[in-house]
Amino acid sequence: MTKPKITFDGQTFEFEPGDTIMRAAERAAIDQGIPRFCYHPGLPVAGTCRMCTVEVEKAPKLMTACSTPASDGMVIHTQSERVRKSRAGVMEFLLLNHPLDCPVCDQAGECSLQDYNYEYGPSTSRFQEDKRVWVEASTKKLSDRLTLNMNRCIHCERCVRFTEDVTKTHELLMENRGWKKELMTADDLGVFNEYQGNIADICPVGAITFNDFRFKKRVWFLKPKPSLCDGCARGCSIFADEEKNVVQRYRARRNDQVNGHWICDAGRVSYHTYSDPQRVVQPLLRGLAQSAPQATTWETLITWLLREMNQAKRVLLLIGTDASSEEAANLMQILPSLTRGELVIRSWNGTGEGVQSSGDDAPVDKILRRRDQTPNTRGIEQLGLHPLAARDGDFDVALFFRSGRATLPAQKLAAFEIAWGVFNQSESARFAAVLPGLSTLEKAGSYTNCEGLVQTFEAAVKSHGHAASVKKILDGMRTMMKAHPETAEREVARDFV
Repeated sequence: MTKPKITFDGQTFEFEPGDTIMRAAERAAIDQGIPRFCYHPGLPVAGTCRMCTVEVEKAPKLMTACSTPASDGMVIHTQSERVRKSRAGVMEFLLLNHPLDCPVCDQAGECSLQDYNYEYGPSTSRFQEDKRVWVEASTKKLSDRLTLNMNRCIHCERCVRFTEDVTKTHELLMENRGWKKELMTADDLGVFNEYQGNIADICPVGAITFNDFRFKKRVWFLKPKPSLCDGCARGCSIFADEEKNVVQRYRARRNDQVNGHWICDAGRVSYHTYSDPQRVVQPLLRGLAQSAPQATTWETLITWLLREMNQAKRVLLLIGTDASSEEAANLMQILPSLTRGELVIRSWNGTGEGVQSSGDDAPVDKILRRRDQTPNTRGIEQLGLHPLAARDGDFDVALFFRSGRATLPAQKLAAFEIAWGVFNQSESARFAAVLPGLSTLEKAGSYTNCEGLVQTFEAAVKSHGHAASVKKILDGMRTMMKAHPETAEREVARDFV
């Protein structure tokens, strides 16, 4: 069956029946030539800002691209003189009361109003009257996560529609009309949903800002790196925006199979786990007279670890369900050859929500969040691992491997407990040794999410401190096993520089 066709500025493209002109332009990857303020692909159409008007041949007037159905044979002009004059008029009205505070606005550098003013706005203003100024609402707290500057608001109402149609919590509304139109919270509770950062993301200007990133960094210094959020079993696609190897924020990256256009607030701020100054990024080993492990070298720690594992009759390896499938496979394949005793390998979720397996997982809400707060439970299960059970018995040495999400078992499982992966200083006091590993942001691999979708990711930043990959540590252990002790220590020291 032949698909209907539409022509944009002389180029003909196919589209799906039922598409609007804007959706057809998105399919043709030319939608950025059609400016918009109220339209967002993740929200219902409003058609209120009139910025997306286009000229349709044989139509008597300009049409809004976001709300006008596309039809077969339709011919569209997106950059005609008539269209550009209309957009200049809209921009002139929007700029009448807008403050000239771009130098101090967090949105500068990714502001639609700035971009469209440069492209379509009038070069001069005819406005003679005083600007409308909201004094009390110039910096108003919508919640502990969001701040509103009403003077910058252009009344696109994306924020209102987000709380009405996405979270369905109805916290925001526009009060009054015209000159006095003002964004308000519906009651004294303010904004309380768990997806507030998305409201700041979809605000086309700097009216609503997310407090975690507010006044933190100019966006043109940041480099967006595609990655995955590892805060729950959903595995949302994100951009990790970094500068000089430091992640400054997470943003949602559109993935219609997983998270659409959104991420939850817990996931949005979870990058702090890896930039925490209390994170252990130096090998630690406890001496005989020490109450807590102290900094040491990789060659010393690996030598000690191999000795303890080879002297132990039973060794337990607990692999957290926040490990990548590749890390778990490497540990399962190589570690048995590095110990003489019995090696028992089990999975470890421990999210504190009563989740031990993917069967225990369930949605927390109707949008994204899951009970399982680790990203790879299904991937670990597909490798044949099962959770630790009481019948597994006692152990001489227990290795806890995790990437920063799985919480520690409360009970002590062995005389020597060793941490491997992402841990902080307060957790390290429990262990005889800590092998600092890589976070999701610092490595490549794959996770299998709650719906069985395998997602790969690449490193967004370089590793912190002396943290090392699983492969590098296992290679160091094999080197130490095969070579003469003195030669091995030199080789390991060289490899970990």
